[in-house]
Amino acid sequence: MSVFKSYLRQLIRQLKALQKANKEGNKEEVERIIDELLKDAQDGLEDD
Repeated sequence: MSVFKSYLRQLIRQLKALQKANKEGNKEEVERIIDELLKDAQDGLEDD
């Protein structure tokens, strides 16, 4: 359960950064964060 909570905390940090970058109109940062989220999700699936 603590691993899942850790994952959720990291996800919240990434989503907040994504929200901030989006509000600021920083398209490059938005793309970078989305790529990072996709990679993290894919890596998590492959670990199982």
